[in-house]
Amino acid sequence: MRRALFIILLALVPLLFPAAEALAHPSWGIAVDNQGQVYFSDLKTVWKIDARGAVTVFRAEGDRHTHELNVDEAGNVYGADNSYEPTTKRFFSAIWKMTPAGSFSYLLPLTDDPPEGISIWRDRDGNSYHAANYPGQELLVLKRSPDGQLSVLAGNSDAARQYKQGVPYGTGGMAFGPDGALYFTHGANVSKVAPGGALSQLARNLTIEKASGSGSGGRGGPTQLFGIAVDAQGNAFVADYGNRRVLKIAPNGQTSTVLQAEESWFPTGVALKGAELYILEIGQTSPTNPIGTRVRRLSPDGRVSTLATVGENRASSGNASDGQGASDDKEREAGQRRSIPYALIGAGVSIFALIVIVGLALRKASVR
Repeated sequence: MRRALFIILLALVPLLFPAAEALAHPSWGIAVDNQGQVYFSDLKTVWKIDARGAVTVFRAEGDRHTHELNVDEAGNVYGADNSYEPTTKRFFSAIWKMTPAGSFSYLLPLTDDPPEGISIWRDRDGNSYHAANYPGQELLVLKRSPDGQLSVLAGNSDAARQYKQGVPYGTGGMAFGPDGALYFTHGANVSKVAPGGALSQLARNLTIEKASGSGSGGRGGPTQLFGIAVDAQGNAFVADYGNRRVLKIAPNGQTSTVLQAEESWFPTGVALKGAELYILEIGQTSPTNPIGTRVRRLSPDGRVSTLATVGENRASSGNASDGQGASDDKEREAGQRRSIPYALIGAGVSIFALIVIVGLALRKASVR
């Protein structure tokens, strides 16, 4: 009886504090073509910022989730869709391509049984790569040749078995470097696969103390890396959602912070165009209180500018967001902050009442 009541108490606590325990799985898809046009996903809608700064819908919202985006030298945009069917408990995925002229096609139609190793990340020879990092298992990296031959570049049999069983567990962002190597994030680590298949680690177990110039006097939250981009010198830029920052990792592993986001904004994706860094950020006061998605640009001189902000029923360029859009954001955020104390009080009262009930039940159980 006592053990059963304790289990019930543990089961109810996450329901009272869903925001504290929720695991973020946002979009980190952002890409820039040769004309300087920016494509980014807010998870359900893919947006486009043209060379003049106008923001338009590139691909309309649907039931799918688009986490990743990629663009090739010809300006074709590639995306990976993911969806879940609750009735059958099946996960579906698809890979699509959109040409600069707006012609849409599926490279992989929606399926719950995709070919092993297929992804939107292809090297110069047409090989595609897939990386997965299963909890408690080694990293799994697969390579699929154009003719369908599959090879395991890294990973053990347990991780490979989970992958074949259809467990949809990926890593984070991916990007190709100037040397043709594929860089990717997984947890608090950054690794790369050379064109020949050799796997190496660029950074391991990144924490707030290991990054200089963070502007923080203490330890940050758990490092949670998503998007990554690599410049011509081999420097990797990664979005650290957990600590609201963008890191630069040199080829020798030296790490520094190049951007620290303000409160309520979390970098998730990064892209490079020359020496300019584009950052995709999601805004939220809690996982249940989103305040929008925005794209900012970091210039070589350190200047940061907002190119676009999108949210519920609105999309604006950077200039517009400095006016009424910014005012709406402030009012929305203020209202959300005012509601936080009441939510905490309600949760506290609920926990207190639950503890009292459990205590009484335990007392009755001991008397018996």
